[in-house]
Amino acid sequence: MKKFVAVVGLLMAVVGSASAQGGGGGGGGRAQMSPEVRDSTTLARAFNGITLNADQTAKAKTVIVTAREALAALDRQAPDFAEKMGAANNTRNADLKALVSSDADKAKLDENLAALGRGGRRGGGR
Repeated sequence: MKKFVAVVGLLMAVVGSASAQGGGGGGGGRAQMSPEVRDSTTLARAFNGITLNADQTAKAKTVIVTAREALAALDRQAPDFAEKMGAANNTRNADLKALVSSDADKAKLDENLAALGRGGRRGGGR
């Protein structure tokens, strides 16, 4: 009986340690989003506090999908990857900004896009 309790205790310690480190399953414990969900999340976060009509929303979705596909096509091992990624994001941001007309909406979009680039709620660098 004592051996059984010792084995169970050891097993619980190992499982607790693994889950505290993010457990298995990759992604450090975070679920991986599908591209469609990621696009919807990007749209919602970029235009948080900004009202878009149906036409603007459709155009924004197209811009976001195109930008995601352009980023996916980049070689992450290339020496100029960061530069190309920055250029692709700047193009995406300019295209999204062209969809809103008021200065207040443009300022809010700039604020939202800056937060998007930092990782939003996580506050950036990990």
